[in-house]
Amino acid sequence: MTFAPRDRAALPAERPHGGHCRLRFPGRDASAPPQPRAYTYRRWHADGRFDVDFVVHAGDGPAARWLRQVRPGACIGWRHGGPPKICLAAPNPEPTILIADLSGLPVMAALIEQAHPTRQVSLILTVCPDAAPDPPPQGRARIHHLPSPEDVEQHLLQHATLPGTRVFAACEATQMRRYRRLLLDVLALPRSQVITSGYWKTGLTTEDVDQAKRRADWFGDGPASRLGG
Repeated sequence: MTFAPRDRAALPAERPHGGHCRLRFPGRDASAPPQPRAYTYRRWHADGRFDVDFVVHAGDGPAARWLRQVRPGACIGWRHGGPPKICLAAPNPEPTILIADLSGLPVMAALIEQAHPTRQVSLILTVCPDAAPDPPPQGRARIHHLPSPEDVEQHLLQHATLPGTRVFAACEATQMRRYRRLLLDVLALPRSQVITSGYWKTGLTTEDVDQAKRRADWFGDGPASRLGG
């Protein structure tokens, strides 16, 4: 979906593909407050418009309800966020491994499309091939469909040990923590080379996840954490 900000003065000076924003969806009725949700800038247009990828489903969340009835020209609240957690546009011969489910695919696709030709990029998609949308350009990344967490871990054990390897995981929070623990505790990668983001968590609403992210144990880095925590 393409959005056109009405106030061009509110457009950010830096507009990196793969950054994030907050969209404020209408509540269930006119008296309910808007409900903000975080989304990825799939791409920016030269005139200041931006695209956001959505998965249309039968859920009852604010975005799902809005998508089922929205029409061209509708207005929605928007607040700019910031850039993606990593950038692949600069030359760098060291390998990068990206891990994503459907929620993390927009940011990964944006990063891959902007990746410098010298980059060695692998994308692990933790969804079945027939359930995945169109993948990023094949020529810019090696794509692996590994729906099983155990298969993802085996891939990391084999390929994340190359010198200088960086890993960026954007997926369900429990799986994110599992991969993070493997990379830090088992493979002993420096923390600077492990970038993770729990986009959602099974059984929790977005508001619950926002609160959980403020706790010190969100990444499972406390003394009681264990692999798979």
